[in-house]
Amino acid sequence: MIALLAMPLLLVLFSLGRAWLSEQGSLAAMGCTGCLVVPTVQQDLALLAAFLAATALWLGLPRYVGWLAWLIQGGLVLIIVADLITLAEFGMRLSWRDVLKFGGEWGAIQGYVGTKATAITGTLWLIGVGILLSSWAGHLVAAKRLGQGGLQRIIMAAAVCFSLYALPTTAYHPLPWLYRNVVEINLPSGVDRAYSEAYRSRVLAAYSPPPLHCIQGRALRRNVVIVIIESWSWYHSQDRLGIMNATPQLDRLAQRGTLWTQFFSNGFTTDHGLIALLGGVAPLPPVNRYHSLEGYTGFEELPDSLPRRLAADGYESYFFTTGDLEFMDKGKWLKRLGFHKVEGDDHPFYQDAQRFAFHAAHDGWLYDRFLHWLEQEVPPKRPYLAVLETVTTHPPFVDPETGRQDELTAFRFADAQAARFVEHLDKQGFFEEGLLILTSDQRALSPLHTAEIKAFGPAAPALLPLVVLGDSFDSGKQVTTAAQMADMPASLDYLLTDRGCQEEGRGNLFAQPPQSPRCILRPQGNQRDIVDAYCGDQHAQIQLEGDKTRILRGILPHGKTLIEQINVQRIRAGARKVEFTHIL
Repeated sequence: MIALLAMPLLLVLFSLGRAWLSEQGSLAAMGCTGCLVVPTVQQDLALLAAFLAATALWLGLPRYVGWLAWLIQGGLVLIIVADLITLAEFGMRLSWRDVLKFGGEWGAIQGYVGTKATAITGTLWLIGVGILLSSWAGHLVAAKRLGQGGLQRIIMAAAVCFSLYALPTTAYHPLPWLYRNVVEINLPSGVDRAYSEAYRSRVLAAYSPPPLHCIQGRALRRNVVIVIIESWSWYHSQDRLGIMNATPQLDRLAQRGTLWTQFFSNGFTTDHGLIALLGGVAPLPPVNRYHSLEGYTGFEELPDSLPRRLAADGYESYFFTTGDLEFMDKGKWLKRLGFHKVEGDDHPFYQDAQRFAFHAAHDGWLYDRFLHWLEQEVPPKRPYLAVLETVTTHPPFVDPETGRQDELTAFRFADAQAARFVEHLDKQGFFEEGLLILTSDQRALSPLHTAEIKAFGPAAPALLPLVVLGDSFDSGKQVTTAAQMADMPASLDYLLTDRGCQEEGRGNLFAQPPQSPRCILRPQGNQRDIVDAYCGDQHAQIQLEGDKTRILRGILPHGKTLIEQINVQRIRAGARKVEFTHIL
């Protein structure tokens, strides 16, 4: 009997573990202890019912087709465990859209899995796999020994599990993805709902873009270096939240420069961050975008990108990273964005470097490469924009010095390298003619902390650090005006050149005083058909559903106009073709 129940009880244990992980962060801040246990287990009873039904099939079918039952059970166990791991590692549920999106990047996947397998947590997971397989085999063997009577009892158990699942959910929460089972959250959603031809024609014909406002710029004409520190988040700052003392040097630099305390990301991944920060648009997903081969699909031609804006005033733009530029075709996209030169992990400078995630050398190599470029290759008599994208602090957070997988030590390493970089810039006199911008690509893909929720409320998943050093920005000031990634290109154009143009309703980080955007849009990571809208003091959620795109929760000023702008952007981006072949 124990062997028969081992696997079903293990699945229930997985369900309890998922409930506990889901309760961390925002729900913990509201005193939710155990509030998701019952609804989570109830939703997962459907999967347990399917597992037991497959056991019944295995008992009742001829032996030569019994493999069908194994296939069903193996698939169920695989997605349940993968969902639990994804939630524990990244604070997100397993999405088959991400499987399609990243499925062809075997090099990155193998590197990540290899790193996890060599860590202590990887060893524990291997032990867990052993327990899982032995429990599964024991369940099937015990079921076989029960004979015909056992078959009837297993069918009855499956029916009871499904009946309990079918009952009304005992608890309501505005984020149902927290407790719904992994199959339910991956059913078709509104983000892939196509717009009807009649709606497309009507909306595009009636749409009038926001008027363009042009004002005299500040014309600083300084060189600009933007350092995008992978996954750098407010919870890493002891000064800001006191959760983790991972970035003491960056905290010190924030005290020296100008710090934006309400700087919003426009997405939840690196490609989202680059599209917004360098492209100047919110990365609203085109229809089927999450099924496409390329993360930058639908954003190939951005006429108001940062490189193109500055090129009109004589700037040259350069992109440096130690990461793999072939990953999701990022290198090709950056060139189409207008960068004059793009460097990645294959540059000869990194030939002797040890490699980590995404075949990347650690951050110190990236900074040394740029300093070498600054001394010997910088364009004469022309201002430049240089963007440096780091990789060291990408999950699984490997510390290059010790090889340990540990978020704190990985960020301490990255923090020390960033401080060393700024010290060298100081010695070389960079700040006499240059500005340095330090920010992140996204909030780290990890569960929200209670302190973040208490400090930032609904904006907790979106807020990122932003520090500017050089010239009048070395003031130790804090800017509390809301700002967003997507306004960086137009804001830098205004700051550096003699004329800045921006659509009505957009913000300007460097105006005096700074101007906040009317609304900030950010697609969610867990509910892919939901876009968070932060408009002044208001927060609302917008449901993407083709013609029926609408405000789902909250009240927004100019809501109808905002929905129209969202629909027009998504329609113009076009629908993407769903691809599977890149996984093969």
